Amino acid sequence: MMLFVCPQIHAEGGVVDGYVLVDGRRIAAVEAGPVPASLAGVERVDLPECHLIPGMIDLHIHGAGGWPVEAADVAGLQQLGRFLAAYGVTGFLPSASAYPLDQLETVAGQVRAATEVEYDGAAILGLHLEGPFLNPRRPGAMHIENLRAPSVGDAARLLAAGGGTVRRVSLAPELPGALDLIRYLVENGVLVAGAHTDATYEETIAGIDAGVRLATHTYNAMRGLHHREPGALGAYLTDERVTCEVICDLLHVHPAAVRLLLRAVPPDRVALISDAIPAACLEPGHYRLWGRDLYIDEQGFSRLANGTIAGSTRLMLHGLRNLVEVLAVPWADAVRMASQVPARLIGLVDRKGSLAPGKDADLVAVTPDWQVAWCVVEGRVVRRPGDPHPERNPEYTAARS
Repeated sequence: MMLFVCPQIHAEGGVVDGYVLVDGRRIAAVEAGPVPASLAGVERVDLPECHLIPGMIDLHIHGAGGWPVEAADVAGLQQLGRFLAAYGVTGFLPSASAYPLDQLETVAGQVRAATEVEYDGAAILGLHLEGPFLNPRRPGAMHIENLRAPSVGDAARLLAAGGGTVRRVSLAPELPGALDLIRYLVENGVLVAGAHTDATYEETIAGIDAGVRLATHTYNAMRGLHHREPGALGAYLTDERVTCEVICDLLHVHPAAVRLLLRAVPPDRVALISDAIPAACLEPGHYRLWGRDLYIDEQGFSRLANGTIAGSTRLMLHGLRNLVEVLAVPWADAVRMASQVPARLIGLVDRKGSLAPGKDADLVAVTPDWQVAWCVVEGRVVRRPGDPHPERNPEYTAARS
């Protein structure tokens, strides 16, 4: 057992000045007030200046620290998970971009194998396929030649390769065959998100009616809002069945647009994501992303050679900080967007996403300068004060020029 004593515990019911008792893989108690004498012999961690929050869950991440999802084997995925844990992520969906179908089957098989092994990092909660069923009119950084028409048969191949680990598929709902595919995925327990879409308002609503429940990186790579044609954005902002992802690095979405999103949509319908790429948290310079030249500037932002924003180089903790410090979002709302909302979307809210008795012991201690002092994943301490910086992928960083 372990005790985490803190004056700012972001518990399920509100902020608590007290302690969290961890027993094995679960939270045994979250209590206000002093630690009782009966727990005097339990290993104790005092966190007088920290915020103790539920572990963050990243539903959309392609890599970090030089560790890519698409090219990773089980060991590489675990290295990515260790890297993320040092930044407060306790669970994530490795996200595969639009690749040829056989390569995506390989990724699905590796993620499946990785979910079957325990290790000392953020939990691998399943696979997110961001494509290949996307609209070439809104490719973002995707390779257009890898995009495919929606196909139940193709999707069935990918689901079979994942062996039940495909938790989420992002697609463009306006494409021919998309509505049938959405219904098939929903029937198979997969979260469906609208993504890289040029859909009109009506086409987007048709997708929602079929089962779309999430807007992938809201604002980005989607038809925007016009007062006579509200577009995909207008549908996602106004339909209460949909949760909206947001990248809060303040490059992908202007602060004023984030504020607009948060005024239109309540916090329990907003999910913070990173959309981080393998070059996240690396030094400025020249890298490769999905076979293309990628440049990270002195501000730490990444773009392709043609200027297209190519994923994010900032992780969830940076987005949480921007919500709280720049946008003045209350801690409770910001934490909910980073933890509880993602857990609900992938059907794990009974186990994860908040600090409450009986839930998985996923917790993070954040220092006043926004560092992670402690990170616990399902009762295992995976980060503590004094631990070295998480290992970066030497093969990826060696390619920097």
